[in-house]
Amino acid sequence: MDWLADFPPGVLLLVVFLVVAVESLGVPLPGETVLIGATLLAASSGLSPVFVAAAAAGGAILGDSIGYWIGKRYGRRLLSVLNRRFPKHVGPKRLGAAVHLMRRWGPWAVFVGRFIAVLRIFSGPLAGMFRMTYPHFLVANAAGGIAWASLVVTVVTVLGSAATEFLHRFSWAALALAGAAAVVIAVVVVFRIRRRAAQPAADRAPVSMTEAELDELLSPSGSVPATTDADARMDTPTTRAASSAPVRTDLRAAISVVLTPLRWALRTTPATTAFVTVFVALGVVTGGLWRPIDQAAWYPAFAYGVPSLEAGRWWTVLTGMFITADPLAYLIAIVGAAVFGGWVEVRFGTLRASAIFVTGHLVGILGALGAALALARLDWPWAQSLVTTLDVGPSCGILACVATATAFMRSPYRLRWRLLLLSWVSIALLYVGKIDDLEHFITTVVFVIAARLLLGEHRSTPRPTMRDWRLFAVSGLLVIGAVQLLVTLVPLDGPLGSTTLTQGSILDVGVDTVAILVIANWLRRGHRWAWWAAMVLTVGNLLVTLALIALAWLAQVPLVASTIWISASVLWVGQAVVLVLSRHAFRVAANQTRRRLPGAIGPGARRARARAAQLLREHGGGPLAASALRPENRVFVTADGGHAVAYQQHAGVALALGEPIGDPGGAVAAVSAFATAAEQVGLTPAVFATRDARIVPEGWRVSPLGRDLVLDLSGADASEPAGPEGAAGAAGADPTTSILLPAHDLPWELRSQIRALSSVWVSDRHVPELGLTVGSSIDAPDGDDREPTAAVRVSVVTDAAGAVLAAVSWLPIPGAGGIVHGWALDAVRRALSKDDVDTAAGAGAGTASGEQTSRAVERALTDACRRFSSEGASLVSFAASGLAQDGTEPDGVAVRTMAGIAHRVDPLIGFAEIADVAERLGATAVPLFLACREDADQPRVAYAAAAGFLTGIRLRDLPGLSGSLLAR
Repeated sequence: MDWLADFPPGVLLLVVFLVVAVESLGVPLPGETVLIGATLLAASSGLSPVFVAAAAAGGAILGDSIGYWIGKRYGRRLLSVLNRRFPKHVGPKRLGAAVHLMRRWGPWAVFVGRFIAVLRIFSGPLAGMFRMTYPHFLVANAAGGIAWASLVVTVVTVLGSAATEFLHRFSWAALALAGAAAVVIAVVVVFRIRRRAAQPAADRAPVSMTEAELDELLSPSGSVPATTDADARMDTPTTRAASSAPVRTDLRAAISVVLTPLRWALRTTPATTAFVTVFVALGVVTGGLWRPIDQAAWYPAFAYGVPSLEAGRWWTVLTGMFITADPLAYLIAIVGAAVFGGWVEVRFGTLRASAIFVTGHLVGILGALGAALALARLDWPWAQSLVTTLDVGPSCGILACVATATAFMRSPYRLRWRLLLLSWVSIALLYVGKIDDLEHFITTVVFVIAARLLLGEHRSTPRPTMRDWRLFAVSGLLVIGAVQLLVTLVPLDGPLGSTTLTQGSILDVGVDTVAILVIANWLRRGHRWAWWAAMVLTVGNLLVTLALIALAWLAQVPLVASTIWISASVLWVGQAVVLVLSRHAFRVAANQTRRRLPGAIGPGARRARARAAQLLREHGGGPLAASALRPENRVFVTADGGHAVAYQQHAGVALALGEPIGDPGGAVAAVSAFATAAEQVGLTPAVFATRDARIVPEGWRVSPLGRDLVLDLSGADASEPAGPEGAAGAAGADPTTSILLPAHDLPWELRSQIRALSSVWVSDRHVPELGLTVGSSIDAPDGDDREPTAAVRVSVVTDAAGAVLAAVSWLPIPGAGGIVHGWALDAVRRALSKDDVDTAAGAGAGTASGEQTSRAVERALTDACRRFSSEGASLVSFAASGLAQDGTEPDGVAVRTMAGIAHRVDPLIGFAEIADVAERLGATAVPLFLACREDADQPRVAYAAAAGFLTGIRLRDLPGLSGSLLAR
């Protein structure tokens, strides 16, 4: 903690506050160590320890409160995933017990956890995840934070430097006791559970909870009832038969169950488990878990470095791998070895994983020692300091495993994580420049390049997309700004010298920071002027550095005061390379009204729509092609004019609808051209409700959106078509009348009733008006559809008094040669149930029983299908809109949002009811997909699709839509 001595008292208190707060958020930082160091410095600098304790307590309270909010906001999603994947271990009973224990003993856990290493990091998020009430949490959090900070500061003030080891030992001992207590409690709980499981009345099989049950469980007053729906699903003949098997109820069986994870680790990752065990054991024996050991007398006998090799201690290259120099490094190494080493061992086996780990360690250590010896001959002070330094730790082997893992990530994350890893080790080497930074740099570079060859993988590195290039350019600017701010607070001594600031360099850093923040915001959107501004800033910084070097050379003065500029110039050179390579990704005009595809408005739009109509007559299209030429849609035509893509633009997203119009053989190229054109003008491309996931560019994120139900009419019985004059119910039992007419031929009284129904559902029942793939053709004024493919038909069912019970509009599916190939259901209007309204709302707005309206919708659908069959149509699509769900768990925020919209409009449309009718008629399910470039685009695509479906939606409404499915 020597770096703390460089801070003035005010900044020192701020550092203590921030480090403790970030640690309490769930980030493993050395909060207690920083507090101890700050207290020791305060005693020698005249700063009152009370202020240090207050800063630490304030940071603990704020950080834990933010961690609590994070756990409360996102913990339910994590528990939902764990419940689906591991229902046996994260089932209703165990979640209920965890919530009960947290609400009963949670405040004490929060208070005591503040004094235990590692546990203090997770107490806030766990309390929020399991819905501890915030007032109880705040009291326990404040009491624990104040008591912890006061105790640490008091002990350090009284004992001085000797308090460091005492407090670290206390934290780790408390952690060990907590771990032992957890094992004992787990054995007792498992023992009692197995005793109860032996009784037939308590037999239960693991079943995943529904989202609604999980929401109820985690609500402020939620609890697990005596018999939940999940429990009811558990009690089946199969589970009763399975539960008849004898269950061991002795204590040995309970211990065996608790130790099952350890047996799994020994069986699947023996090398990783053995290394971590030896590593932790040596940390306890040497005391490295709670104090630095680099000053111990035996340290040179284990540490590797040039002095060790010159002294003949060749074994240190291997022995140094099993210890680290300080407690924080121990914690990071344990987590890194367990996670990344374990992943590599599971993926490639014990022998190959061990070879990767050991080879990475040796390559980094021996490569760094060789480079240090070679550079020391140049009379370079930095290199000469490296050859006198000793080091320990397994970090090179862990980084080799990390670099290996990146080789098997899917695009585009493979390239991004590799660049992130390389940037981190490069900046650490440039600004810190210790022997371990050189080791990390060599290991990472070697294994990023050679990992695929070593493992027999020959996948090519993905080509960066426009989004990638923009991300790299923006990230480079932000990293440079962050590094310059960091060295402003913490001067470092790297290979190029000290970064101690002068008055001129402080001004330069301030100007750069302000310029970076302004430029980066527009650069991420792909604006051309922002690219030029970034290039001017980059070249300007390089020219300043060159001028300083030239001035120093001419005046024969040292460059000590300008070292920070020279160090930053290396980063600016890399930024210049990125900007030059990514120049094609910044073509968005400054004027936002120009962010549109060619042919979006004006004469070009009319030509594009005319070409799309011609392509529809020549090639036909799918169910969504029927609505391609709606006025609210835009049309993109490929350069050769062979394909057209109907799309809508919302919130900076170009959302293609269905498949391209034209020859199906060129659909892939058409979608790629559409995506490229959208990216060039700064829009995010996506494809909505496509039936063929193969038409999207390779590497895109494809999510199941729902299903369409398609009825093949080629073999249907058309002996009893519904005529335009109406068809009476069977044997006179049904008093309703069904008609099917073109929209412009509907009588005025029927059109007025349909509009009144729409008004009642929207105004009184708060069902939103829909757009995008669900049009308002049924409410078109006077039924006037001016588009050539919009010859809408409406099926209307009325009661004996002439009141409309249900109305269904149909759009023609164009076929090749200009014929009508089939019909697609567009919109549904139904009378309100008498149980749902107190009075008939709106003039002419009908009401009926729920059963009556359901029968009316069914008749409208079946009679229309018979009529279409008699006319020679070949298919009927019942759910091409993309809103009809197939019963699977929504994948991604965009699909969850569509499910939320479907849930809101389901009382009006009745997706399940339509699906039931379609399946009885013999319809088959056709999957629909939503495709976007990557997971990061999903929130934007979700908002764009929601804006297309729901008029006037706001961004703050999006979480409610994506969560409405969970509240069902």
